[in-house]
Amino acid sequence: MALDSYKPLESTNFNNSWPLAKFYFRVQIEQAPEIGFQAVEGLESEISVMEYRPGNQQAFYKTKRPGMMSYSNVTLKKGMFQSHADLYTWYKLIAQDHNYRPQARKITIELLDETNATVITWFLADCIVTKFTPTGLDAEADSEVAIEELEIATSYWEMQFA
Repeated sequence: MALDSYKPLESTNFNNSWPLAKFYFRVQIEQAPEIGFQAVEGLESEISVMEYRPGNQQAFYKTKRPGMMSYSNVTLKKGMFQSHADLYTWYKLIAQDHNYRPQARKITIELLDETNATVITWFLADCIVTKFTPTGLDAEADSEVAIEELEIATSYWEMQFA
């Protein structure tokens, strides 16, 4: 058995034989201070399918064609701090102003390797907070920290590989 692919001293992210680790990332929200997030969920995109059959087609089936692309809402989770009211303030501004466009922001999510280099970047455009969930309270929890969640709607996102 050859051990050519196993090189423990090399960066695992630069070695194509190992998948990327997902636990080291950075989230930057336009007009917000640097905030550490615990999780990012929902980076999904989908192309709808349109079914079509011309009226004069002899075959008795519909063809399928790509339709509109849609993007799922993204959920950001972070520890709750007394001094971190920026995201809740952003949520309230959107809720109170029917002209939400000035409140829409750009969000950048970077997946990092163990050397702190960016491996993949997601650029989210026209982001607004659609749901803010403060922590659940549990008097029986021994060591859990308060976690808040933000659900972000985005018009679209792009993915860039380093």
